[in-house]
This record gives sequence, structure tokens and C-alpha cells, in this order.
Amino acid sequence: MQFEKKLGLGGSVAITVGAVIGVGLFVIVGPMGAKSGSWLPLAFAVAAVPAIIGTLVACALGGTIPTDAGGFYYTKLLFGRYPATIASTLVIIGAMGAMMTVSIGVADYVGMYFPSLPRPAVAIGMILLAWLVNQIGIMASTGFQIVTVVQLITGILLVIIAALLGGAGPDFSQGLPKGMPGFMEASVIAMLTYTGWNIVGEMGDEIKNPRRNIPLTIIFGLGIVILLYVGIGWVVCGTLTVQEMSESKVAVLDTALRYLPKWTTHYINLAAFSAAITSVNAVFLAVPREFSALAEEGILPKWIMKFNPKRQTFPVSIALIALAGCLLTWINFNPETWGMFCVAGLLSANVFFSIGSMRLPKLFPDQVAAAAFPIRKSWLYPSGILGGIFSLAFAGMAFYFFKPIILVTGILLALALVMAWSSRPK
Repeated sequence: MQFEKKLGLGGSVAITVGAVIGVGLFVIVGPMGAKSGSWLPLAFAVAAVPAIIGTLVACALGGTIPTDAGGFYYTKLLFGRYPATIASTLVIIGAMGAMMTVSIGVADYVGMYFPSLPRPAVAIGMILLAWLVNQIGIMASTGFQIVTVVQLITGILLVIIAALLGGAGPDFSQGLPKGMPGFMEASVIAMLTYTGWNIVGEMGDEIKNPRRNIPLTIIFGLGIVILLYVGIGWVVCGTLTVQEMSESKVAVLDTALRYLPKWTTHYINLAAFSAAITSVNAVFLAVPREFSALAEEGILPKWIMKFNPKRQTFPVSIALIALAGCLLTWINFNPETWGMFCVAGLLSANVFFSIGSMRLPKLFPDQVAAAAFPIRKSWLYPSGILGGIFSLAFAGMAFYFFKPIILVTGILLALALVMAWSSRPK
């Protein structure tokens, strides 16, 4: 297959921002604020630290060996075929968990306003809309991503700016409502909202000047996300009391109504929907590339990597993703449980990337020396070590809090390794 270099910096940043910010932002700040009080924006800032460390790892990988299907090919280049099979499977598990988290989350969000709508029907509608956009083609989905991300960002900024102009600000003289343990719990919840920032590593072959634009995409994308998160945390805890945050179903919306006319809630609700659809859309962009890599290795059937060069899409793969997502909506998990699958998969895979990044200077010295983003051992090694520790710790917590993930992940990894072994080069 031949990918066209169609993704510029703006499109790839939009994909990154849309992948990270989900509908959870609009409802999660209430429970976080109930635990952290006026320290809510600091919880978002603390949670950004592991993401920033991971960003440095992703910049090193994307700046030296940019490729599509980063989950598989980064790991294969750094460790070999079998670890790559594990990493790719973990990325797929995490991405599907993210899609279910968002689709079920938006169903619950819509259910607050339209309780008669069946939860699975709303979630399936979200998935099928993302499938349709991707079926049209890569530029259609990228253009769709840009438009919806712009609407998402402006909706969030509308709340932040109106509240700041209205005098909203945290009262740091107040104590922590749940003490330091409550603040740390809020920070852990916030860390879950940063997953997805390295999605651009799945599309390296489609990005213009990837050795330059992949690091810039990750830096700009995560920077935008951090500013929006801290800003929302600042105005929510500066407007609502701890009691109000604990009782609020949509704290962002309740904050907005203190400063904006009621009709603006439609635009803010649309921003929540945009947050959801961009996150689901990102899964349809990333997972088919992992399927394609596994099929190219002979681990999956070749027909799964069928490619439409005109539309730059994988019609079979995205159809399978849509079908799997629609079927999974009938499993009555809440968004938090699906989020554990997301964290367990993506952060487990990130352990491979973090440790592997430290091998770049040895395995790819010429690429490291020529990288547009300066790569130095002085920050690469600490980032790799800390990134691996953080990723392993939070993935471990996800496995601990919802133990069935261990069984599901174990079965899928064992199956993938058996398929990799049976298709090994003779």
C-alpha cells in the first residue's frame, strides 16, 4: 500500500487533541473537585507530569523512526517480532477500551437530557457515525476532526473566558476537603484523561515531514490539552462549592450557567459531543494500521489489510472495528470500567516504548544525529526510565481495580503470540 503524505501539522494536532479530550472532561471535574476542592487545577497539572514525560519518549521515537502502526513497528525495530505482537495487541485493547469509554460516556451524558433513549442505541449511533466518516476517506475524517476539534476548543474556551471575566478563581486558603489522599485520588483520575496523546505515532507514514512534525504535533497537542484542563479546573472550583461539585452531574455546564445565557448550553453540549466523536474517530484512524501491520507479518489474515488507495482507508478493518464496538455496547459496563481497559492497554504498551526509546542512540545513531527534534541522552534516558515506571504503575492499578482485565488481556495476548509463532518465517 502507498500512503499519501496528506496530513499537515494542523491536521495531526487536531487528531491528537481530539483523541485526548473526551466527553469525560465535562462530567469528571465534579467528582475530582469534590476530592480536591480549590486544588482542582493543581490536580490536572500534577497529572500532566507523566504525560509530559511520555511526550518526550514519543518525540524521540517519532523524530527518528516515524512509521505508521507505531505500536507494532516501533517495538519490532527496538525489540523484535514477538514483543511487537504484544505491544500491538495492547494498543488495540487500549484503543477499543477508549472507544467504549467515550461511546458509553456520551450515551450516559445524552441520557441525562433524554432518559427515554436506550443507552446502547446512542452508543451505537456514535460508533456508526465515526465509521461513516472514515469510510468516506482519510481526508474526510481529518477534515471532520479539524472542524469538530475547533468547535470543541471554542466551547471549552467560552466557559473559561466567561468565568474568568466574571471573576472566577480558586480560594487556595481553603483546606483540602478529603485531605492529601483525596487530592492524590483526584490526580489519578485526571491522569486517565491524558491518554491518547501519542496517537500520531500510528500515522507517521501519512504526515508531511514526519521527523519534524510528529514531535511538534505531540508538543503542541499536549500543550493545548494541558491549558484547557487546567483552565477548566480553575474556573469550576472557582465557581462551585465543594458540595455543589460533588452533587453536579455536569460541572462544566453548571459553571457556564453562572456566567452565560442559558441558550449557550446548546453550544457547550455540542462541544461535549464533539469531544466524544473526535475520540472515537481517532480509534478508527489508529487501530486499522495496527491490524495492517499484524496482517503484513502474516499474524492476521491478509484480507484484513485491504486498502483503498483512492480514499486512503482500510474498509474491512474499520467495518470490523465498528461491528465489534456495536456488539460491546451491550455489555453493561460503565464508562469508568471501560476506561480501565483503555489505561491497562495503552500504558502497558507504553512500557515497551519507554524502555525501547533508550535503545535509539545505539540502534539508530544516524537517525538520532539527524533528528529535527534534538535528542540527547541527558533527557532521553531519564524520560525512558520514568515513563516506563509511571506507565507500569498506572497500568498495574487498572489491572488491580478491575481484575477481569487480566483474564481478557491474557487470553488475547496468548492468542496473538500463538498466531505470531505459527506464522514465523521458516
